[in-house]
Amino acid sequence: MIVSITGEIQYHGTSYLVIESQGIGYKVIVPESIAHSFAGTTKIFTHEVIRENEREIFGFQSMEALELFWKLISISGVGPRISQKIVCSGDLSSVKSKIMSGNLEFLTHIPGVGKKTAQKIILELKGVLAEEPDMGALDGDAVDALVGLGYSRKDAEQILSQVDAKTTDERIRIALKSLAR
Repeated sequence: MIVSITGEIQYHGTSYLVIESQGIGYKVIVPESIAHSFAGTTKIFTHEVIRENEREIFGFQSMEALELFWKLISISGVGPRISQKIVCSGDLSSVKSKIMSGNLEFLTHIPGVGKKTAQKIILELKGVLAEEPDMGALDGDAVDALVGLGYSRKDAEQILSQVDAKTTDERIRIALKSLAR
């Protein structure tokens, strides 16, 4: 599965981008609300959907947004297009907090999300999102570095959520000292 693409934005279409990476142009579906936030050479986090007669790649600005998307598409009856609309309907932390607080009105105002679907999303994700570490305190590069060193993603996220440092290098150093104990 393609999880990220780094390349040059060649074209902004209506609800999609064409990103060229190593001579191959990929059509990446993104909501119009975020399409123009991508420009020049960029990294886009992706989820590839392969169906009998087509392949689609859905794009996101961050790994955290992609992870929320994965949680949403795991819910029966919630497809990738609706999941992407939900994830990109606002600031990621705001979207998560609205789901955790059971805000039906927020979800039902998103095109394609009815009351029953909104209730199902809240029911299935409310506890799951509450158990996540605060992603604002985490540094994706630091998590990836610790995972690359052999630590589990869960352990890396847990220890980094307790680290208070200004740079990624400092976070990694402090986390390694804590993990070594």
